[in-house]
Amino acid sequence: MESLQFLAWIIVHIAVPIFAPIALLPLLAIGQRFRSSAKEVVYNAVKNGQLLWAGIAMSAGACYEIGIYLEHASALGRPFAWIGFTLCIFFITFSAVLVMLGAIDGLDDAPHAKVAEPTRIMVVSIFLTTASAVLFGFAHYLIELT
Repeated sequence: MESLQFLAWIIVHIAVPIFAPIALLPLLAIGQRFRSSAKEVVYNAVKNGQLLWAGIAMSAGACYEIGIYLEHASALGRPFAWIGFTLCIFFITFSAVLVMLGAIDGLDDAPHAKVAEPTRIMVVSIFLTTASAVLFGFAHYLIELT
């Protein structure tokens, strides 16, 4: 039952924040007004780093879980917990800077530019969000084991 609980935790805390907004964006095609541009909506939603907001939230959650763990951590686990905590703070800071840079880059975009190639910020945002999700899940799982 423990693995089923962890799977449910991953779905609620990682999968839903990352994939639900992306999965719901194509629903814009239902309405008449946005039907023609609904295909580009998902790309435009993540191209300037907006996916990093989910990564920031997951890193903050991992910081919280690691902070609780540090209150009663063993001497062996403390250095690893501090490494994880520092990594979370780095992810939060780096992600916040990238969101700001992505917002600034978005100001220069032409209103109807259709570029299908991923931007650097988009690729880094996918990597950082994935790393934040893995760190969050890993921290939660290890803390539950102790």
